[in-house]
Amino acid sequence: MAATHADLRLWTADPPADPDDPPSAAVRLYTREAFRSPSRDGVPDPYTLPWFELLERQRYSRHGYWVPKVLEFKRHAGDTLLGLGEGLGTDWLQYARHGSQVIACSPSQEQLGLIRKNFDLRGQSGRFVHAPPHALPIDAASIDVVCVNGLLHELDRPAAVIDEVYRVLRPGGKVIVVAPAKYDAAYWREAFFPWRRWFAGPRERPEASRATSGRALRREFARFVEHRVYKRHLRRSNLPQVWRVYPLPVMERLLGQLLIMKAFKPLSAALVSSVALAA
Repeated sequence: MAATHADLRLWTADPPADPDDPPSAAVRLYTREAFRSPSRDGVPDPYTLPWFELLERQRYSRHGYWVPKVLEFKRHAGDTLLGLGEGLGTDWLQYARHGSQVIACSPSQEQLGLIRKNFDLRGQSGRFVHAPPHALPIDAASIDVVCVNGLLHELDRPAAVIDEVYRVLRPGGKVIVVAPAKYDAAYWREAFFPWRRWFAGPRERPEASRATSGRALRREFARFVEHRVYKRHLRRSNLPQVWRVYPLPVMERLLGQLLIMKAFKPLSAALVSSVALAA
């Protein structure tokens, strides 16, 4: 199946709004990766080692404190890990630091070049594959872990990518998916406090059209087993004033902006493959 423009729009690094203003692309990439905009003063030159290091520190600090544990950076030493999705490869780099053999895949040469540069500047090795996510040039049953970050619900036909993830995973291999949550704090704020819209007017939520639920993720990954879904990523400022008295970690697990699903390719898939080969 040929990739459509919509399939690839999030995989391609954002181009500058103006060809003569390249920092604008760097600002957008930084903001998306670090969960915050860069400060006006003291930001290193884009795509230098200090710039990548500052971005990394901010990504895993206050708002992204949950990322290293939930994405299991330290649990896959010796595993072959495939990274699919948006960004500058900051998470893939952490897996490599902890002993994973990382394969980063993107249909965008520009994005892949930035991921490779991030690895090279840190002295980490990886394999960088230029290919669309629905047609991976990777052997079947050769990957231990696939991490899919912010990709599936940007696609018109995510089933094709999920089929590829299933194909390349070995039986018993794990998939980790990060996706925007439909039922986040903004959703419930509008449901419980509709009068806010009457006075302030409707506020657009660009991410709402591509958000999903835990039930939808389980349904899309029905061929996998042992599904576990978590909700994370919430700022206290996202909550209505009356809800801010509750502990933020508790509210994050109820109203977080991101869903993380973990599941496994069933071991029985090995038997099915053997029967198919014998036939």
